Amino acid sequence: MKSTLRMRFIGSALMGLMIALVAVSCSKGPPNVAKPTQKFPQTELTFAPVEFDTTTFRIHFYWNAFDDDGEVTRFHYAVDNDSLLPLAQWHTTSAKDTTLLFLVDPVKELKVHVFKVAAEDNNGNIDQTPATRAFSAKTVPPFSQIDRGPAAFNPVVGPNFTFEWSGIDPDGGETGGKVPVDSFQYLLLQVNGIADTGNPPSHEPLPAFETNTYVNLIRSAVADSLLAPHGDWKWIGIRGLKNRFRNVTPAEFVFAERAVDIAGATEKNLLFVKNIRHFTVTNRNSGPVLTVRSSILNRPLDSATGPDDFARKQLQVFEGETISFSWSASAEAYGGEIVGYTYALDDTSSFPGMDVRQTGATFQPSSLTPGNHFLYVRCVDDGGLITNLRLPLLVVHPAFKDAGAPRTILFVDDSDVHLGNRSGPSDAVETEWWTLGPGGVGPLFSLGVPYTEWDTLEQGTSVEGRQPPTPRDLAPFTTVVWSSDASNGGSTATGLFKTVAGGDYSELQGYLRAGGTLILTGWNLAQNTSSSVNLTFKTGGLAPNGICVGYAPGSREYDGTVFPRMYMGIDNSISNVTGLRSSGAFDFVRGIPTPYAVSLGFDTARVDTGNTSFGVQYPSATPGATTFKWNTNAFPPPFIPDQQSFPGVSGIEAWIMAHSFGCVAIQNIALENRGLPVIQPIYNYHGVRQGPYQDGAPSPREGFACASFCQSHDLGTNAGHYVATAAIGRMALFTFPLYYLKDRDAVDIMERSFAYVNASPTLP
Repeated sequence: MKSTLRMRFIGSALMGLMIALVAVSCSKGPPNVAKPTQKFPQTELTFAPVEFDTTTFRIHFYWNAFDDDGEVTRFHYAVDNDSLLPLAQWHTTSAKDTTLLFLVDPVKELKVHVFKVAAEDNNGNIDQTPATRAFSAKTVPPFSQIDRGPAAFNPVVGPNFTFEWSGIDPDGGETGGKVPVDSFQYLLLQVNGIADTGNPPSHEPLPAFETNTYVNLIRSAVADSLLAPHGDWKWIGIRGLKNRFRNVTPAEFVFAERAVDIAGATEKNLLFVKNIRHFTVTNRNSGPVLTVRSSILNRPLDSATGPDDFARKQLQVFEGETISFSWSASAEAYGGEIVGYTYALDDTSSFPGMDVRQTGATFQPSSLTPGNHFLYVRCVDDGGLITNLRLPLLVVHPAFKDAGAPRTILFVDDSDVHLGNRSGPSDAVETEWWTLGPGGVGPLFSLGVPYTEWDTLEQGTSVEGRQPPTPRDLAPFTTVVWSSDASNGGSTATGLFKTVAGGDYSELQGYLRAGGTLILTGWNLAQNTSSSVNLTFKTGGLAPNGICVGYAPGSREYDGTVFPRMYMGIDNSISNVTGLRSSGAFDFVRGIPTPYAVSLGFDTARVDTGNTSFGVQYPSATPGATTFKWNTNAFPPPFIPDQQSFPGVSGIEAWIMAHSFGCVAIQNIALENRGLPVIQPIYNYHGVRQGPYQDGAPSPREGFACASFCQSHDLGTNAGHYVATAAIGRMALFTFPLYYLKDRDAVDIMERSFAYVNASPTLP
């Protein structure tokens, strides 16, 4: 009971105390307590350029902040002049970093900048002492080049032209690496022109064109325009990589372009050609340059430009050939781009639609019937300019293939040799030897077959030089006997060179592909049937290890050796043109028959050498006189043995035969007799020994082939299946002139060679 009473007493006392406190509180009113002062957040830059340092124009800033009486909710930042605005007008972000790009002075590639950032807390308080950093931004200037457009050295273009360019910014990438240029600027200056449209103009016109003057004028225009007094010529900004100029007033112009990087820095030290071009605009748009090639052409046809083609010489081809044409065009001269091609044979109303992929056509013999035809090729550029090429064709029927056609020979006299040692016969003397020869039985007359002479010198003109026979001239004859000298290229080029390698179309190759047969004799035949003189030379040539290794298929050199590869089957040749006895030159005195030739009845081919000490040079008016054709005496004096001793015929190359005929897979070549090689050498070279006194090493050409028979074959066009009506006729090839042999040897060689080619399965 006591404990209970005590607890009641304590509880009553506490309650009384509380009542007293409440009463006191009510009697005095609410207490006067001051609110605490709010604190501003504090901001700091955790990563930024060093104060007043120089850095790149692309900067990644990092910052942080704290607030003692709350929390940071966002940030305000400003750059340069924006930092002078009230803090509330700055850019805001909740992030703690940002990457900014800073412009630089276009000329100096450098500029001072200021960056500021201030935190804002949850009470809307903004740091009144923003974190600040002052620094200089710098960039590496960009560089560029003109990729397409009128050339630099005053080409003439039409009023529509295009310039294209490209450029690199060395430090414009996100990580500072190379990237394409952000934008470009260009000038189109009219030489002697004025941009000011005032009347009268306020200053003198631009000067006459001189390269250094305009380069300096443009280089000095580092700001937005040329320097005074030509400040009305302004740089024009462009973000594209090209600009098409249309309907430009005909005049003389200078074009310049320069790159501008993302920081605003401009390219300096512009260069003529690379960044600056000088050209002339006319009032006529010429159109693209169109070039046509063909499987039967030695070289492309002369290019066409514009809608109206020039009058072209008719191209004669033989009936029966499958002929492919290919073409390409370029509008780079004025910065254009080809957007389509089309073609037609004879009927232009059948032009297919324009297609940039239509770059060729193949015509079967059924489309190329005997008579006149026209091939039309057209191209168009991105500005609508058109170029047309019109090629007249004459398809000639090879009459020699008609059933019952008689055997006939066309003798092509293609020699006009003038040698310093007086061994070159006149044209009349050599022609008479071929037709009459010893005792009235010359190499041609002895064959007992009618022949017609074609003299390339007489057929030519002073402008064209020697003129080879056309397909229409070759069509009646079953065999062509061609005698040529050593002129390859130049103004004195042989008809052989022109018809095989030096012209558009090879009439002789076309004749052979039609099934005709050939006996060819002359000097340096591999050289004389190549498009340039050193393509088949082992020493001093472009392919010392051979045509097949040295020239890539489709290359100019490869295409320039079609006849040596595909008709003669050689891979290289060893020439004798140095004129020194110590080098083994001028040493050919014999052709030694190969075992194959011996089996056909061939004997040694001997050069008819001699000199005036014991005979007279052929022909002779003295009955029974000792004669010679090749003069071994030195002429003129002095008599220096190493240079002036001529024991044998000069300019007689030796052949290195190809291991793979024509440098192609032999199984693709169709042969009349696959049991025999395509080419069978019939004579090997024999020369006197080297040295001034002919007592040194053997001739460098000793033992190599110098004459051959070529069986009928095709050019790999029938998958190895031989069809006589679509094959090349047989050939007999001699890289020495038969004229200089002893008469009996020459007549014998001609008779046996004619017997071989006359049996060609391509003849009726």
